[in-house]
Amino acid sequence: MTLTWFPNGCALNSKDVMSKFLVSANSRLGLDIQENNMDADIAVIWSVLWNGRMASNQEVYNHFINSGKPVIVIDVGALKRNITWKIAVNHINAQGHYGHEDNLDLDRPQKLGVALQTQQTNNGKILIAGQHKKSLQLKDVDQEEWINNQIRTIQQSSDRPIVVRPHPRSVLNGNRLVRTGVEFERPTKVAKSYDDFNIDYNYYTVINYNSGPGIQAAINGAQIVVDKTSLAYPVSNTINNIENLTTFDRNDWFIKICHTEYTVDEIAKGVWCDRLAPALNL
Repeated sequence: MTLTWFPNGCALNSKDVMSKFLVSANSRLGLDIQENNMDADIAVIWSVLWNGRMASNQEVYNHFINSGKPVIVIDVGALKRNITWKIAVNHINAQGHYGHEDNLDLDRPQKLGVALQTQQTNNGKILIAGQHKKSLQLKDVDQEEWINNQIRTIQQSSDRPIVVRPHPRSVLNGNRLVRTGVEFERPTKVAKSYDDFNIDYNYYTVINYNSGPGIQAAINGAQIVVDKTSLAYPVSNTINNIENLTTFDRNDWFIKICHTEYTVDEIAKGVWCDRLAPALNL
């Protein structure tokens, strides 16, 4: 079987990860690696963010999905950003296949050097964390309308201050947003990092549709509200009980999340192969 990749659709920080992935796909799964072949059996793309260098991946993704062929997606991880990398089939949120529900290694968090945190304090505010508008994760979602719905629902039952934080590289249209009782946060880039931005999870609740902040907030001990398409949904509250939050046991969820991401060394060894192979028609 053939697997195709698209060099011009990869982010600048993808070279090492993608090269290691392709080597293991060939050595472990026996796939014939090709470039820019829209007739291949399987495609691998970098991210589902249809923007910049990755904009052309949208055509690739749609072509293979509409043809009933699997698309492997590689993206930056939520566990240790730019250290661990997500690998899934057909999507990068809970709609994708990660093979992370069974045959779990209970020691995997320790092997990755990650651990659940306990929130010591919170500022009493509610954070709504935005996403990039050009991502497939927000398909058919008007983000400003979604944020306004969260604000209005919260304000029906709570007088807590609300903070809206846009994605660092995706500007929100402030003229369309509810502003009464709402603060706006400007993300600040972390010095000497590739693309890291500061974010504080010491909030009463963190609300996110289905991207990294929801997962990271839950790991950091914050109460969260996310959409069912989020990988953090198993430990999510609902916005309707914002003043009566449930505390979840996060341990099983966290172990599963740790099986959705891999280090570069693990990618090179093909650790991902057994988990994704069933969804690749192999």
